[in-house]
Amino acid sequence: MATSVGWQTSASAIEIAMDRIKSERLIDNIDINFIYVFDDCSESKAAGLSSKLMMDANVSAIIGPTCNAAGLAVVNLAGYYNTPVLTWGLTISSNFIDTSRYPTTVTIVPVAKSIAAAIHEVMAQFEWTEFVYVFVEDEKCGYFRDDLEQITADSNHTSLSRTIQIYDQSYTNLVRQLEKLKTVSRIFTVCLPEAGDIKRRFMLAAYDLGMTTEEYVYLFAGPKSTAYQQTSSTGEVVGIWKDWSEEPDGRDEEAKLAFMRTMVIVATPVQGDKFAAFKKDVIERMKLPPYNCVEECKDKQYQEAAEYADQLHDTVYLYALILNITIEEQGIEQIANGSNIVTRGAGIEFEGMSGLVRMNGIGYRLPNMNLANLDSNATQRTIAFMDIDASSVNWTWAILDQRMIWDAYNGHVPQTRPECGYTGKSCPVNFFVDYLYIVIIVAIIIVLCSAAALIAAYLVVKARRDEELRLDDQWIVPHGMLQSIMKGRKESHHSSRSLQSNSTTTTGTTGISSRSVFFPETESQGFFIYMNEPVLARKYQLRVPILKADRAELRMLRSIEHDNVNRFIGLSIDGPVYMSFWRYCSRGSIKDVIAKSSINMDGFFIYCLMKDIAAGLQYIHHSPIRQHGSLTSECCYINDRWQVKIGAYGLSFMHGVEKRSEDSMLHTAPEVLREGLASGSQQGDIYSFAIVCSELVGHCSAWNLENRKEEADEIIFMVKRGGRIPFRPSLDEADEDINPAMLHLIRDCWDEDPKQRPNIDMVNKLMKNMNSGRSGSANLMDHVFSVLEKHASSLEDEVQERMKELVEEKKKSDILLYRMLPQ
Repeated sequence: MATSVGWQTSASAIEIAMDRIKSERLIDNIDINFIYVFDDCSESKAAGLSSKLMMDANVSAIIGPTCNAAGLAVVNLAGYYNTPVLTWGLTISSNFIDTSRYPTTVTIVPVAKSIAAAIHEVMAQFEWTEFVYVFVEDEKCGYFRDDLEQITADSNHTSLSRTIQIYDQSYTNLVRQLEKLKTVSRIFTVCLPEAGDIKRRFMLAAYDLGMTTEEYVYLFAGPKSTAYQQTSSTGEVVGIWKDWSEEPDGRDEEAKLAFMRTMVIVATPVQGDKFAAFKKDVIERMKLPPYNCVEECKDKQYQEAAEYADQLHDTVYLYALILNITIEEQGIEQIANGSNIVTRGAGIEFEGMSGLVRMNGIGYRLPNMNLANLDSNATQRTIAFMDIDASSVNWTWAILDQRMIWDAYNGHVPQTRPECGYTGKSCPVNFFVDYLYIVIIVAIIIVLCSAAALIAAYLVVKARRDEELRLDDQWIVPHGMLQSIMKGRKESHHSSRSLQSNSTTTTGTTGISSRSVFFPETESQGFFIYMNEPVLARKYQLRVPILKADRAELRMLRSIEHDNVNRFIGLSIDGPVYMSFWRYCSRGSIKDVIAKSSINMDGFFIYCLMKDIAAGLQYIHHSPIRQHGSLTSECCYINDRWQVKIGAYGLSFMHGVEKRSEDSMLHTAPEVLREGLASGSQQGDIYSFAIVCSELVGHCSAWNLENRKEEADEIIFMVKRGGRIPFRPSLDEADEDINPAMLHLIRDCWDEDPKQRPNIDMVNKLMKNMNSGRSGSANLMDHVFSVLEKHASSLEDEVQERMKELVEEKKKSDILLYRMLPQ
């Protein structure tokens, strides 16, 4: 047997395992060509060395490596050469148990998938419906995250609300990261390196932020059996809250109080004389040949066996057991058959130095884990036992009394969300206690007014019905009163105003003739004259019955009045098709303006248009309409004063049956596409607002379809699919004078997670801050007038200067004439 193990303790563990194998006469008289044991974590070195061993040295088996990347490289080659590989140490990647890819691999290490299953089971047992995972990327924590995300995505019990990776392990950064999480969760799963004092710093940061109250729980995922202990630089085993540096900070008691709010998932601890004798034997053998580590190994730090020496011992012993079974059942010829060796390990069970070892039929260990915390004396105790098989967990309580488990929490299990919410501002109101006098007064008023109310009920109902009929007459547009565009043109004797013209539009029907030139009728849109005023009509292909609730909505729409919301005129239901009518805007929609490309839109111009859209959307969100649902650049109209007015809102009973257009779907939020919400949502409106803004910033149509290789249906599919890097329009073509804060706002508004998007009030507030250099009432026309005033002032100065020059030249010419001719 050859070895390249770095520490003599690991080699001693192998010798002890071999002595046990010989004493039990497991593999007597077996000719094993070569077994190579190594713990090199270099991926390239491990792959190169193992390739030579399998090709040239005809190795019988490889035990190692101890790291994930190197281990995966070796097992990949071993699968090709059908050579058995037994992994140990930190090889926790769940890929090791994928027998379809690595059919010759046996692992004795609890893989990340098992730890993730244990975490999920803890959440389910204590009914914690969401939690946050905080980790530092190392040899194990990143793998935990991947498996946690997968297992919680399929869970009906809990969800992983956020994962936070800590890059800077300084105390200051830990405080900053935890402060962000204070308003996100109360249940935290934490995975931090075992070495150093990062765990202590983390808990002290939580303590200083007041995040170690009875509301908080920190679940540490560390498979070490002594999770609340650490080995100091002198080799002494002390509590994890102890500061064993040369200059202690004196905060050990505060750290211990913080750790009272923690729980740990650990391997079942190995106890008893047998394990103690093993650790002592490992150290004693280091002093013997061929190691002869006597003087060099006197320090305390060398008086403990290597961290994974017990695993190495069990791995070697496991291999001997598998060989023994293989020979008994199939003969000695099959001991080099890697895939066959894996299946022979099914059902093996023995007491190892790393605990009870139970193997399943596809080459990996079924781990036994414990859930532990600290008792009132800060001593580690076991709460529950977990027997894990892949993603299923068999849970057994070690302490049945929940009050004893949570004695540090006054006997109460912490809730996923506190009663007063994460910010503490959502406490339920005890109405009868806090407003008792109001209840009494209201009760008296109700008693006194009940008689009068009964008498007046009939009159009120009748008056309401009459009022409803009167208001219904206002939104009903008789088809016979509509005048066609062509007739309107013949009757019009006034000049029209187009997008390029600077002349003033006159009264009458001139606006409709201008509109018909630049914005022709389509299948879904038309233009008419109603009561001597031009109106915009939106056509609907389906006819639906108008119910009582729909009539109430139409009456409400008629009452909508806002500077940035287009006025709803009414609905025609007696024509060939249903048509809704809206106030006509002479400059068309934002989509039309962008398509014409005749207007030079600078940064402030775009800002004003975006501000108008946001203001209109804010009014809609706070009105009975609640949300727009189908906001696009085509329904953002511009009047002659360059003021944006949002149209096509409301009419939910029509939108529920009408199929969304392709342009509308390009503006639709991914969650609305996935869930098929006909009415949309306020968060979906924020997403649509961002797409419209991207059109303005990029001076192009939605998603710049004309210059993309993807078709519209491809874009819709990719948006609907989502992902970690969601598919969104490019903002790289934005003009230099565009405020960078505006681009950041657009990106925030189309965030994949609807909860992360700002609400419309925040959007308006941020846009107002972007205009801090101008007056709060500034608008686009003010901007134009200001430019014209400055231009007129400069012209006046220039004229005066030229007049002075003219007078001087006249004087010179007069003097010259007086000299040449008599006066």
